Amino acid sequence: MTTTKKIVYYTLLTLISLAFIATSYSKLTGAPAAVAGFAQAHLPVWFMYFIGLAELLGGIALWIPKISKWATYGLYIILAGATIVTLFLNTTIMILMPISFAIVLAIVRHLGKQKSSAQVV
Repeated sequence: MTTTKKIVYYTLLTLISLAFIATSYSKLTGAPAAVAGFAQAHLPVWFMYFIGLAELLGGIALWIPKISKWATYGLYIILAGATIVTLFLNTTIMILMPISFAIVLAIVRHLGKQKSSAQVV
């Protein structure tokens, strides 16, 4: 893996993991906006805390090579759910956030596979 790719990889990895950790904060602290959003989607409050915890753990697990693949898959599931809920509840412009997170996550996953295969050789 070239130096440029490593810089891009670690920059995107940092940004996406911080994004998931930041979005988990409002859910885990029970912020009124998060509670209102889940209520609007007719989802229970316990599910908000569950998603917040999953986002927090997923954002951290992206940094652990042995489980980063599984963290990526779990975060994809969360993003798919967020995309569907956003599609049905909000304006179409709001759907860009979970889709853009998924794209960045895919790039990080792809570069991470290149990084790990380069280390084996």
